[in-house]
Amino acid sequence: MEKFVLFGTQHLIILISGIVISMILLMFGVFIDKKHFARFTALIILIIKIVELCYRHIINGEQITHLLPLHLCNIALIFVIIMMMTGSKLLFQPCFYWSLGAVFALVTPDVTASLPNFVTFSFFITHFYILFGVVYAYLYFGYRPTLLGYFSSFVALNVICLIVYFINLELGTNYLFVNRVPDFTSPLSYFGQWPYYIIVVELIYIILTYLIYFPFRAKNVKFGTARF
Repeated sequence: MEKFVLFGTQHLIILISGIVISMILLMFGVFIDKKHFARFTALIILIIKIVELCYRHIINGEQITHLLPLHLCNIALIFVIIMMMTGSKLLFQPCFYWSLGAVFALVTPDVTASLPNFVTFSFFITHFYILFGVVYAYLYFGYRPTLLGYFSSFVALNVICLIVYFINLELGTNYLFVNRVPDFTSPLSYFGQWPYYIIVVELIYIILTYLIYFPFRAKNVKFGTARF
């Protein structure tokens, strides 16, 4: 099994291919029933993710407690799948803001094996789907990020982090990296020890998510009518 090389040839090919394939699939929405296609893609991704988890548990021998969907991208993926299946306008807000995590995950993927390893395949396709789902809902459902969504998504994420903190204490895990600095070298390693790195990450999150909201600000914020 060959080791995956960050920013190696295969990584760059995967990123380019993922963008191209996503754009082609987005164009399909022009010609077919948008809601049916959204549900179909969500179902396919759900099946791929379930198969991945089964593969990691049965073949790789990973413990179930380490396979729970409690990292940000997994939570975002669940929200995107539900949004695409139900057309939920409410879920679009956290999906939009949390999709930023998928961008960073694709650029610096947490995978060890190169393709054609199935776990690596699933990692990239599910993370690309988070972005695909957000863009699809923007184009074909007409959903837009809002200031209220910006604040509510931040609050929701912090509530989830608090819940996950206690789950980690019970299971001895470190989902969302809220209990301690990751065991492997990551950007969090340079932000200090617990809880200081959490404060830094919170500030970075606030800034970056506002930056991706900012292009929509003029269209969504009208102080005279209190529209968000």
